[in-house]
Amino acid sequence: MKYLLTIFFLVALSSAATLYYLWPAGPPPSEDVALSVNGHSMSQKQIDEQSREQGYHGETPEDQIDSLVTRQLLIQEAQRLGIDQEEGFRKALKIYYEQSLIKVLTDRKMATLTIDVSEEDIDRYLSCSGKIYTFTQTPRERGKVVKTQGRTKTVLFDDLSESMRFLLSSLQPGESVSQFDTGTEVSTIYLDKVEKAEDGKMVAYDRIRVRELIGNYQRSREIDRWILSLRKNASIVIYGEVKNND
Repeated sequence: MKYLLTIFFLVALSSAATLYYLWPAGPPPSEDVALSVNGHSMSQKQIDEQSREQGYHGETPEDQIDSLVTRQLLIQEAQRLGIDQEEGFRKALKIYYEQSLIKVLTDRKMATLTIDVSEEDIDRYLSCSGKIYTFTQTPRERGKVVKTQGRTKTVLFDDLSESMRFLLSSLQPGESVSQFDTGTEVSTIYLDKVEKAEDGKMVAYDRIRVRELIGNYQRSREIDRWILSLRKNASIVIYGEVKNND
């Protein structure tokens, strides 16, 4: 019972917070009213704020007013039909709130990251082109390596997926690295050996583009490590049997 009450409290708190941040502000004093739509009044300050939030920067003041009027009319019609009271709308509002919360959190975390892509990083990546990579990919389940399911592959570096190329370019034969999927370690990649391809033909990757891609890859790795640290420090209990309904 206590567990159910806790869940109810969290859902109620989430809904209240969502309404607090998303619900329109109260009506302005009569002397400040600059626009009224079916009795819904807005001050010039509210108009300017909503115009910025809705991305109306490039429009004329008249266009901004027209857009806000149309938006307010559609909101009022939805409310008249009771859509805002429907369970589907409440669920969508909750999902939007949670997704926005996660986005703000990850954006702030990304802003704190300092990524330095060196010339050596770029040279190492470019030098991998035209070579054959033999590596073993072993899945992880709940943090444990499942050695019996390991698979060895031999592939031309340039034929690999972009993410796999970045993983392997950072390794020397005999080294391994974890592969992530949104903060979860899904497999371990072990580099067995590297050989030159018979034709030895190298792809002319654009150096500037490679620098950008390596930087993006390193940021995603840092975010994955951060999420993994959150998981490791959390208390996670899975009750009963988790079933796959696919």
